[in-house]
Amino acid sequence: MKKNKLVIAPFDDIHLIGINTTLADYKLAYYFNELLRFNFVRLKEIQLDNVLPYAFFYYNAGENRNAYNLVALKSKDHLCIKLKPHIDYLLIVRNPLPEERLTQLVKLIREIKDVTYAYSLDLSKIPAIDVLLEKIEMHERECIQQTTSLP
Repeated sequence: MKKNKLVIAPFDDIHLIGINTTLADYKLAYYFNELLRFNFVRLKEIQLDNVLPYAFFYYNAGENRNAYNLVALKSKDHLCIKLKPHIDYLLIVRNPLPEERLTQLVKLIREIKDVTYAYSLDLSKIPAIDVLLEKIEMHERECIQQTTSLP
């Protein structure tokens, strides 16, 4: 008897872009804000491993639009996750994004000064990416709750 298996992707509306650059986190966020018309805000650093905190930026384009995270994967020459090819930053795009818009976004990121390369990542080919994305999502929620509960 053949068994049907239901596989549900927990992060089906997420796009990942890996970025390799020599830019500091605040400079990369500045270029995103200036050239791509984003409005990244630096939030509390994220603890991705038990070694060091990593830079974390957030931008929400508004209701029914995309939300973005720019997360440093490197802190003081320590990588929290080793991917091939080497990635210094992860740009996470939440909510549906047409393929042509994703391609255009990657192209524009590649044009940023001192970005060596940027490319779209396939979530299914990265081991344990779900754990990393869960940590990032929880951190984002925590930061947003803290900022909205301020008087």
